[in-house]
Amino acid sequence: MNTHTDNKRTVPWWLKLVLLLMLGMPGFSGWPNGWIIQKLQATDLFTPEIAYIVVWVAYACSVWLVVLICAGKQKLLNYLGAAFVLALTVAMLGAILRGLFPLLAAGLSREATSFKLIRIFINIIIFLPFSVLFINSFSAKQLIDRVAHFDGRYRTVGLHLALAFRVFQHTGEVVFNLFQIWAEEYPEKIVPRNEGSRKFRWYAPGNLLVWGWGCIHAWIFACIIHTFEPIPAMVAEVERIDRANNSHKGTKNTKEQKGLL
Repeated sequence: MNTHTDNKRTVPWWLKLVLLLMLGMPGFSGWPNGWIIQKLQATDLFTPEIAYIVVWVAYACSVWLVVLICAGKQKLLNYLGAAFVLALTVAMLGAILRGLFPLLAAGLSREATSFKLIRIFINIIIFLPFSVLFINSFSAKQLIDRVAHFDGRYRTVGLHLALAFRVFQHTGEVVFNLFQIWAEEYPEKIVPRNEGSRKFRWYAPGNLLVWGWGCIHAWIFACIIHTFEPIPAMVAEVERIDRANNSHKGTKNTKEQKGLL
């Protein structure tokens, strides 16, 4: 039994929307995390930085628990894997760029800059899994069916938005599948490959450049290939929209004819 699928079918969409918005409220407004941080600082037991990390890490655990319950262990691990890779990449690039170009720090001290990178890291590992869960918690098919019964220009705009929503869902599925393929193909994600021998050699660090170029080439090629993958799904959605449009118009015309009679 797929618990995530069952929950998607049984829980009303408006209730899921309300619950997910409540879960993401700290990211939208900062409340109640900001209020809790102030209370912790008032005890004089926590510095502002430690209070921030404690509160947001606790919030991260609650978000991950919700993702685990709703999506399952495997998807949670996939989401966290992508989130940590992205967060580490952003944090390391940010640290390198701020070291090379001090003007990017905008006058902040080294400690303030480091803490800002930590905040960015925490936000990514929290809200990337939350965003994917939010998108996948709703059925694009049901949304298209509901919007297809609208009248006027809002119907056309709604259908396009619903189709874009479905493409977002498909893109998320493809990206996380690519992470799984990458992990299977390259189990050693950072260690340089020394063909013909597993022993470390003096020139092994130089292989990082070759390996990095291979990574970039492989990801670009995979993304280009998978760009064409959603085309059949998009065509099927457009055809279904067209059938819904024709059905809606036929029903409306029939009602008008009966009214005239």
